[in-house]
Amino acid sequence: MPSATINGHEIAWQQMGEGPDLVLVHGLATNRAFWYLNVASALRDRHRITLFDLPGHGYSAMPASGYTATAIGRGILELMDQAGVAQAALVGHSYGGACALEAALAAPSRFTQLALLDARISRLQPQMRLHDISDLTAFERETAARSAAAFGYDWESEDEVGFRFLEAAARLRVANSTAEARDEFTPFGEGRGALRAAQQWLRLIDTTGALTEFHTPGSEIAAIAALPLPVLLMYAQGSRCERSGRKLAELWPQARYIAVQNAGHFFPVSQPRVVIEALNAFLEAPRAAAA
Repeated sequence: MPSATINGHEIAWQQMGEGPDLVLVHGLATNRAFWYLNVASALRDRHRITLFDLPGHGYSAMPASGYTATAIGRGILELMDQAGVAQAALVGHSYGGACALEAALAAPSRFTQLALLDARISRLQPQMRLHDISDLTAFERETAARSAAAFGYDWESEDEVGFRFLEAAARLRVANSTAEARDEFTPFGEGRGALRAAQQWLRLIDTTGALTEFHTPGSEIAAIAALPLPVLLMYAQGSRCERSGRKLAELWPQARYIAVQNAGHFFPVSQPRVVIEALNAFLEAPRAAAA
């Protein structure tokens, strides 16, 4: 498994497939396997795909700092240099989308296209509250209730529920008190590695500056609006992140917006076919236009 030294710390990465370069960036509390089985495997016949584990995730090192979207965006560019990727299409999910946006803004000439999948952009959406959406999933309701009883979380006053749900799910997993309800994709809820992933996430937020840095806004709105790239926006209809997607669509007249129906935040895993078809059409569009 190759690794690259980014900002003095090891980042685990891999490449697969042949063709125009495509970089995929996963979100928080997952790793590059988020893409591997479904999306990357389906796209590898047409693209050389670069996957990597975010700092503090998977097999990458867990430094004390360097977790802002801006810092990770710079790291994407450094990784591309070391991986021999001169120019690529760039896809990011959730916090990985925020990082991908920062990379594209820092060096737009390095990228052909940008796709953001249910990415919350803190500059456009500074808070995320429990009832930003009309209906909680069964998993959210049960996780909130169990964690309030076990850890005293005050969900009604919490203004960063996305991070809080990940923390609550991890602490409940480690305490062997996980919710019985499941969503299409439940963080730390399935598989042999669920407990290990929960422990890694808690180590990250408890022993580093990551949680504070995750809150740090990235580029200013004017810079975001000036991005010169073709953009695909995919957001789950009714997602807490949907407000970011709608505001990005207003800033970017060139963007194509897809509202993913009957889906949750982790739809690249729960509805991979929808994502694969949308990405194939988006990534092939420039070549079809040039033909």
